[in-house]
Amino acid sequence: MSVRIVYEDIATGADYDATVTAPDAAAFSDLALLPFGGSTAAIASLEPYSWILDGSREILDEQPVAYWSDDMSGFDGKFETPPEIAFTFSKRYTSPGLFLTFDTAAGDYCTRVTVEWYRGENLLKKKEFYPTGVEFFCGQTVEAWDKLVIRFHSTSLPYRYAKLTHIVFGVAREFLRDELRNVRITQEASIISSEVAVNTLDFTLDSKGDIEYMFQFKQPLRAYDGERLVGVFYIDGSKHRAKGLYDISSKDAIGVLDDGPFPAGMYNEYPAKDLLEEIIGGHFTLEMDTALVAATITGYLPSGSRRQALQQAAFALCAMVDTSGTDAIRVYIDKENMPQKIAPGRIYTGGTVDTSAIVTAVQITAHSYSLTGSGNDTVELDGKTYHHTTEVLTITNPNATASDKQNVIEVNQATLVHPSNAAAVAQHIYSYYTKRQTQKIRIVTQGERPGDHVAAPTPWGTMVDGFISSMRVVLSGIAAADCEIVGVDVRAVGGSEEIMANEVYSGEL
Repeated sequence: MSVRIVYEDIATGADYDATVTAPDAAAFSDLALLPFGGSTAAIASLEPYSWILDGSREILDEQPVAYWSDDMSGFDGKFETPPEIAFTFSKRYTSPGLFLTFDTAAGDYCTRVTVEWYRGENLLKKKEFYPTGVEFFCGQTVEAWDKLVIRFHSTSLPYRYAKLTHIVFGVAREFLRDELRNVRITQEASIISSEVAVNTLDFTLDSKGDIEYMFQFKQPLRAYDGERLVGVFYIDGSKHRAKGLYDISSKDAIGVLDDGPFPAGMYNEYPAKDLLEEIIGGHFTLEMDTALVAATITGYLPSGSRRQALQQAAFALCAMVDTSGTDAIRVYIDKENMPQKIAPGRIYTGGTVDTSAIVTAVQITAHSYSLTGSGNDTVELDGKTYHHTTEVLTITNPNATASDKQNVIEVNQATLVHPSNAAAVAQHIYSYYTKRQTQKIRIVTQGERPGDHVAAPTPWGTMVDGFISSMRVVLSGIAAADCEIVGVDVRAVGGSEEIMANEVYSGEL
């Protein structure tokens, strides 16, 4: 297993904030693509020895070309007048340099580049760089800049256009196992979205290089187990303890959403996908279950954080939310199908199963909002007064006995639960609370993530069939996770249950 963390040491948000101008650009250049990446196709041109007649070159035909200069370099590879690109920003940024990608398809690049960093009209730094390939990092830490000017002086071959397909305002760095200590990841997913948990990554970096890092707030980190993405996190804090030694804490996209406000709103059969995208606010990608695409939202959403708004919406949709194993925010429906089987050979000794008290009933309050009505229970929003009424839906556990202590689960603040979806929400909540076993085990992971439907054996000849609600992962030589599985106890008493239990116990690593 190969543990690694990729640190994107970039000026977060600068790509979207950049306004790009280039008076020397060819007319077909789409400069807005530069911060995001343009076409990497090999495009035929009139450059000498550049049009290889083997079908590998494309005729220029509306490919998304980010930047070509209008003029070619001369016989010595130098430009008579160096073409330039200017980037201006509405905010100030700090980065350790710029990462340039030239023409990767043809292998052409510029061999001398000048970069100027400005704050307003003040020149902060000017430096020359000498790229040695189609990808090159112009290393220079500059703080609080809001304008960049890049000039291209020469090309790697004579009679070539200056071509730039992508610019990154920073650089990605990869930390491997020999530089990482105490890598701890906590990931959780509530089956009923009674909360939307914040996943975290904490680790110590003992850097082998001479570069000192800034670890800016909200910069992204990608944690991998081999080639498998464990999660994407954003720096929440760092401590520089010695030369090359740092303690880093970070949180996932849900944690970032917790820092941002979301206004109150009243919704009537509003497309759920649209609301979720508004809550995420373009900061992250939404990965939505196809089963939810046609779903709608009705009710009142009070003002709060984006994370709180996401929790309210997911709860009303009977959906789960998680960021594990993806660079997006997943909103999906749990699948009550055949579980993934965790073989005994992957389970450490010492696991336990806790049994919770029986739930005797579930009571869900449905909320209605109308512009007509009476009473003092009202909501004021956008200059309108909405009258608020409620009704309670109860599901009683038929298996509860008179001797059982009353244990009623009440949900009365979910204001996106309304008369039309209250029955489905109540049944979803009731179904969750019938899963009374919580299995706590440590496993060698093989791609499991919170929300997965699994079956895990117990040392006493049964198994727990349920959903992973939390994983606390330690990445080292072996990726091990302390898991909590919320489910039901399946006893090997014959029939299909006995077969399933036997299949679980026969698994091999």
